[in-house]
Amino acid sequence: MDLYQALNSLAPNFYGPMAEGMGDQSIDGYVSDFPPSDEPVYILGRKYSSLHELTDIRSDIRTLIWITYRRNFPSIGDSGMTADSGWGCMLRTGQMVLAQALCRLHLGRDWRWTYTDSVTIQSMIDDDSKQVEYDNYMKYRQILKMFADLKTAPYSIHQIALMGACEGKNVGEWFGPNTVAQVLKKLSLYDKFNDIHIHVAMDNMVFLDDIKKFCKSKIKLDYLRLSSVASEASDLDQCDDFWRPLVLFIPLRLGLVDINPVYFRALKSTFAFPQSLGILGGRPNHALYFIGCCGNDLIHLDPHTTQTAINIADDLKEFISTTINSTIEDGELNKQENCNEQANMVIGLDDISYHCERASRMAITQLDPSIALCFLCRTEDDFDKWTNMIRNKLILEEQQPLFEIMKERPSNWPLLDEEYELTYPSTPNNNTNFSKVKITKANSNRKVFDSTNVDSTSFTSLESDEDYEIIDM
Repeated sequence: MDLYQALNSLAPNFYGPMAEGMGDQSIDGYVSDFPPSDEPVYILGRKYSSLHELTDIRSDIRTLIWITYRRNFPSIGDSGMTADSGWGCMLRTGQMVLAQALCRLHLGRDWRWTYTDSVTIQSMIDDDSKQVEYDNYMKYRQILKMFADLKTAPYSIHQIALMGACEGKNVGEWFGPNTVAQVLKKLSLYDKFNDIHIHVAMDNMVFLDDIKKFCKSKIKLDYLRLSSVASEASDLDQCDDFWRPLVLFIPLRLGLVDINPVYFRALKSTFAFPQSLGILGGRPNHALYFIGCCGNDLIHLDPHTTQTAINIADDLKEFISTTINSTIEDGELNKQENCNEQANMVIGLDDISYHCERASRMAITQLDPSIALCFLCRTEDDFDKWTNMIRNKLILEEQQPLFEIMKERPSNWPLLDEEYELTYPSTPNNNTNFSKVKITKANSNRKVFDSTNVDSTSFTSLESDEDYEIIDM
């Protein structure tokens, strides 16, 4: 049994229940994740062949951060809840979308996750030629920590659930795609390290100037409405060569009870866009993170597996130096082996539960009509290319476009009631803590990440998404 077979044996098996009725059986009786087919496979903007690139497909999927239900984490506020099974699936899919966005920003689309043990880590530390590999690995671990099941993590289940509670969603109540997008938008306002702009397009409309106004502004804006006064304001400090990376959510309702088949082709085509972050959605009563498609099947990561909450080790080098390089005398082989085994358990395996060996598939006809399209535009040029592809592929070529785009908001159109609370508050609130990430120089002259706590104030109200939620837990 090789390494990945061993890892796969530790991972939950989704294929039986999730692929019911799909028909592509393997010799083991389970449905193959990617049976041989002439149909291309699209994974978040990448095109593959299941006939010739199956290893590459699985490596790409294995790299994606997979966030599931967890148990035994600290209580969420005073709710007493220490697990999110049964209600947190849409919150977890929202975390997965944002985690992929951060990985793409800091590591690039070509970065691949591989199993790392203490020996590999020590090798990266000791070998100067592996500094880039080491730095990327540390960035990846810092991204994981931002989604840890702790109140202090900026995008934790605690922060998302409590944000929803402040706006009428009780802890333990199910979120819809629009709600989780709105909550992530609010939380991102306090994320100094990533400095991203999250925009949630409402009413099936994307106004290009609205987005550029905020992505090109160097200053943080406080309770600013997109009105004629705001448009003329000199303090926007817009700069032609500045762009804050854009994470774009487009909540849509594509049917009453079932999704209208007229949208199938357009939905599948979005996975071919280089800017694609996938789709938030699911089946009725079952939120999923859709990452691609093959033919008429949607490929997804499923959060419906309950795992024990874990903490990602903060200082790998200190742990290795105190555990592996402790006073072990020559000849004490058993002690050395035990020490290495302990190191692997704490260091090498603490991130393994954040990766799924294989994805699952679902027929597009089973998709609930309430979804949110997700995209990442790292630069203004990236955003302009996305705009052109939307016009050419989703609007001009489709009888029924998924949504519309306009350069600017019509004068008779309702104001965009987004209160971009982008200044960092001067009055702390003891109820919510965020983790501010900074880069420091370690003694070994390598860049590592350090964290300190930053307080936040209360949040502004979310836009209603009652029109987007008919999936209830």
